[in-house]
Amino acid sequence: MKKKKKKPAKIVRVVSWFLVIAGYCSLAYYALLLPYLGFSVSFSLFWLALGAGCLALNWLLKRVRKKSRRRQRRLATALAVVIAAALALYIGVTGRVAAGGLSRPAPEADYVLVLGARVKDNGPSVLLEYRIEKAAEYLKANKKSRAILCGGQGSNEPMSEAQAMYDSLVKRGIDKDRLILEDKSTSTEENIAFAQALMEGEDPSVVITTTGYHIYRALNTARALGLQNVSGNPAKCAWVTPLNYYTREFFAVLRDWIVK
Repeated sequence: MKKKKKKPAKIVRVVSWFLVIAGYCSLAYYALLLPYLGFSVSFSLFWLALGAGCLALNWLLKRVRKKSRRRQRRLATALAVVIAAALALYIGVTGRVAAGGLSRPAPEADYVLVLGARVKDNGPSVLLEYRIEKAAEYLKANKKSRAILCGGQGSNEPMSEAQAMYDSLVKRGIDKDRLILEDKSTSTEENIAFAQALMEGEDPSVVITTTGYHIYRALNTARALGLQNVSGNPAKCAWVTPLNYYTREFFAVLRDWIVK
């Protein structure tokens, strides 16, 4: 009479199912992002790597079973601890980032800082277009505010991000005299620091216009640079991209916490 095969331990089954689901969902999400972000956006490759990594770990988990069930349980337990810790950290950090995206801009600010995003050959990217729309909306409602348009020209961009925003805002009816170009910066820190050098007066009131996921880090950076009278003006992003951008921001916030 043949011996009945023992089922893997419950912890092994749970971890295996999680890895399979996470792996295929990550690969599917990467495929979904491609029409919006293309192959050139480096962080979207994270989902490809995550999907492949999860499936590889699941394969390893099954492979270990052939040598020792005890080793398989130990590996599954270690993976469960790492996964739980990573999820707890992700939820905690991303919760703060998401809360930042709920902020509301103070009225009649002295300056509106519009942070840059990629410019494509045919004009502003969808992400930058939403920021421009949000800035135009604020400038039309607050006639005394001036805008500092932040962002240099990347190697894959036809013009500086600041210039692309300037052209778009002028087309939307914003007076040229209210627009200041800061076209040298290449990062969030430089966006704000270089814009700060263009401001007049002591303790100017500032509204930072950027995508919702970016507000938390932008406000923290501004305050660290000495801008205390600052608030956020969050713009939206394409429906399929928030998970990608919030995850990218998760790593950026962790980097800031560790470095600074």
